[in-house]
Amino acid sequence: MSTEEKVRNRWIVVIGAILIQLALGTIYSWGTMTVFVSPYLNLTMNLDPIIVREVTVYIFGVGLLSFAITMIFAGKLQQKYGPKKIAILGGILIGIGLILSAFMTTFIGLLITYGIIFGAGIGFGYVCPIASAGKWFPDKKGFINGIAVAGFGAGAFVFNYIIQALANPTGLSDKAPNFVDVISPNIPLMFVILGIIYLVLVIGGAMTLSNPPEGWKPDGWTPPPPSEESGISGLEFERAKTVKLPQFWMLWTAFALSAMSGLMVIGSFSAFAKTYAAPDVFLYVIGTSDFVLIGSLAALFNGLGRIVWGKLADMITYKKSMLLMFTTQAILMFIYFTTNGSEIYFLIITCAIFFCFGGNFSLFPTATADLFGSKNLGPNYGIVFTAYGVAGFIGAVGVNLFVSIFGSYLILFIVMGTMSVGSAILTFIIKPPKQR
Repeated sequence: MSTEEKVRNRWIVVIGAILIQLALGTIYSWGTMTVFVSPYLNLTMNLDPIIVREVTVYIFGVGLLSFAITMIFAGKLQQKYGPKKIAILGGILIGIGLILSAFMTTFIGLLITYGIIFGAGIGFGYVCPIASAGKWFPDKKGFINGIAVAGFGAGAFVFNYIIQALANPTGLSDKAPNFVDVISPNIPLMFVILGIIYLVLVIGGAMTLSNPPEGWKPDGWTPPPPSEESGISGLEFERAKTVKLPQFWMLWTAFALSAMSGLMVIGSFSAFAKTYAAPDVFLYVIGTSDFVLIGSLAALFNGLGRIVWGKLADMITYKKSMLLMFTTQAILMFIYFTTNGSEIYFLIITCAIFFCFGGNFSLFPTATADLFGSKNLGPNYGIVFTAYGVAGFIGAVGVNLFVSIFGSYLILFIVMGTMSVGSAILTFIIKPPKQR
């Protein structure tokens, strides 16, 4: 096979990556799914509906944690056995997790099937297309990372509507007295159908994954020289050495702070908008917003942000892109509370926050490759990504706790903005490691 054919074929990997990530990104559809699953569990468990809704957020939190922990092993395994086999394993776990969820009628049961098993499947599937595409596109790392994970950001946009159609095909209001009785029979079938769709997408995408021959690089491309300004080390570090470097922990902390600030806003924007002045009376005009529309548009901006920030990293370096993104994100957080007087303003700033949040997932794998080398990107990014697992769990379960303690979303958003500033400072001071 000629070099030209290999270069042409490398785009097939990108198509497969998008298919895989579309299915994996549905973990962000939990906000839509819980509208139906929480009352369904309430019916079977006979608990207070408010308690059930607050408790089920732990399913989402545990799913994110399982996702991140599994990636630690997936990065190494895909390097040893190849990205295709490990991605297929992820697809099988996702399918099993969803299909078993159809038989669960308790919180603990769903925590295991949809939280732990489904989350683990995402962890095995997620790193494989990033590692594979990164090796095929050393000349377009940021852009390709962005495209590869854009499906993850946009997956919720597509599947929010599919979940609604499966669980509530008549579009019955969740305030209707017979809502639970009408939607409950649909929930098991919804899980089975989703499990089959996700299984087909992930395994189909996995069949396109491969690694280029050792030492291969695109025609006419010369690796950029190492420099402190660009943040490129020009060195290859195995995971055992990477985790001992101060640069690793700076990058890890920057990821944790940025992801936590984004996730806590993502997890609270609708609750913030629906702050009550009195029973059934919203305090803010944004309380009557169309949250399915806002959530879906925001998911699209999440996906778009991954591509745009990744492309920008190729143009001006990951370091300058990160500084710009974290600074923008901090400003958006600091002004977010002021959006309560206008639905359009609220929609724009919410989408902008999702746009910045999406950039984390193209910029951090790019930074990992530039700082610690592309050869071990899978294992190294697998361990960097544990920052997102920690941030995800805290972000998912910490919003209600934070607001109940401080009694204000204003303080929440200021703290989140401060976290984004922390990420910017860490990015500014990070320097590429030297060989010891």
